Amino acid sequence: MAATYLAKAFAAAGLTGPVPNSDNPYWQHFKLHRVGLDSASSIKIGTRTFVLNKDFYVILRDPAAAMATIQPTFVGYGISTPAFADFAANAPDLQHKDLVLLLGEPQTKAGQPLLSQNGQPSPYGTAGIAEMGARSPALRSLAPRATFRIMPSAAAFARVLQDYPFMFGQGPDDQITFPGEPQSSPTGPGSNVFFLSPEMGAALLGTTPAGLAQYQQAVAAAGKPVAPAFQPGPIELRIANRADDFTTENVLGYLEGTDKKNEVLVLSAHYDHIGRKNGVVYNGADDDGSGTVSVLAMARAFAQAKKAGHGPRRSILFLANVGEEADLLGSRYYTDHPIFPLANTVADLHLDMVGRVDSVHQGQGDYLYLIGDNWLSGELRALSEATNQRYQHLGLDYKYNSIAEPSHLYYRSDHYNFAKHRVPVIFYASGFHADYHQPTDDVEKIDFPALTRRTQLIFHTAWAVANRATRPALSAQYRPTGYVAAPTDLARYEGIYSSTQLPFKITIKKGSAVLTAQPTRQSPLLLAAISPGVFACAEAGLRFQFAPDKPTFALLENGKNYIFTKD
Repeated sequence: MAATYLAKAFAAAGLTGPVPNSDNPYWQHFKLHRVGLDSASSIKIGTRTFVLNKDFYVILRDPAAAMATIQPTFVGYGISTPAFADFAANAPDLQHKDLVLLLGEPQTKAGQPLLSQNGQPSPYGTAGIAEMGARSPALRSLAPRATFRIMPSAAAFARVLQDYPFMFGQGPDDQITFPGEPQSSPTGPGSNVFFLSPEMGAALLGTTPAGLAQYQQAVAAAGKPVAPAFQPGPIELRIANRADDFTTENVLGYLEGTDKKNEVLVLSAHYDHIGRKNGVVYNGADDDGSGTVSVLAMARAFAQAKKAGHGPRRSILFLANVGEEADLLGSRYYTDHPIFPLANTVADLHLDMVGRVDSVHQGQGDYLYLIGDNWLSGELRALSEATNQRYQHLGLDYKYNSIAEPSHLYYRSDHYNFAKHRVPVIFYASGFHADYHQPTDDVEKIDFPALTRRTQLIFHTAWAVANRATRPALSAQYRPTGYVAAPTDLARYEGIYSSTQLPFKITIKKGSAVLTAQPTRQSPLLLAAISPGVFACAEAGLRFQFAPDKPTFALLENGKNYIFTKD
């Protein structure tokens, strides 16, 4: 429905559909492959059958281990600390087992958290990322085949999807890839993770909810772990995936330029969101309805200018990407199958969440975050700032414009696929808010005066790019030099490097003629050799300068210098 609406709106504005050999010239069709849990998946315990998404949730990382008969091993609260240890980390007899644990935390006789010094719950007694962070390292040392996490109450089980969105997305999401590409779990490879209702958890341990309560009371009375009396029986897992291919589409509107029409400026936003989860519609008014309607408004303005005899010198492609929420799939398809050559694409100005005011700027909407504007082209930043000074006078905030920024926004929206092909980009955003990826991201909360001023600035910037004499040039430090590093040099740089200045490590690996650099929890970056010991990653605006006489490199970004040393 959204794709149909956008195609009709582009046509009504006077834009043409540029996609050849399509049943709709505004639609760039492509196929995707979808894998998700079969809704009929279940777990049989004795004579009882427990149903997926009613009695349990699962993160399926190892499908082969999910169609088996298992023997559960109880590890109490799943805690291994000097103050309270249900098990010993790296215990040989617990390696590679199916581990069952109670969530929540042990209590004192008075009903206070046993591991807390101030009466407040410790991280083990909370839900979500805090308790995961506390329990996971010790559990991971056992390399379990699966963990079965028994929720402490029916109310806690009902909140699993809300409390653990980093595990599930916003629900038991399908995994979507291009056909033939490997599937991956939302949180990487490893053990299967089950969240169980208290009733199901008790059955799995061969007891009842009252029996679980008695165990918890015994721990409270002892003030330390006690040997359980549970006698779990075998469990039969019937967890299966279903898979299918489907067709989707990017939506493209094209406005031809005049004397520089063979060069193309892209104005983009993603028109997908995360859909319907557990019967609730997620409208995504800010993410990314705000970007999509702004692109449409600019399309109408540029088309009207052309009708009035003031058309842009360069052509403009208005690109509404699909599949951004599923790992930037629509923009990756376009940049891998461009309608207009990427060599002729002068820049991508990309909008993703531009309609709200974040907590940092409460009460003041005259700002905009800019990301990546100087990573490939210093000229693009100079043009952007000059345009802002001439027209809108917004506060341009560069908070997220760094590899050191922990949310890593530069890699998380569609502009990045253009940057990977050395197309200069600017990613515009207004920041996070409490409704991000929630069903409450609705149109009533859009700040329309702020959205209007931001869109006017982006329009003026696009006008300047489309009409200037020369296209924004790649900065000199990222241009290919023709230098080729010797294989022995590449091998010397391999390793894992740490810095006292940044909270992540970087793994360097060699390829046939290049290096890759993968910061912790980020995508790998391709490093091209510039000169002996010097490598550049144009799409991320980075230079790596390896010392000739010691195992270190200097990471240069935006005038900052970070020193990394091989572990």
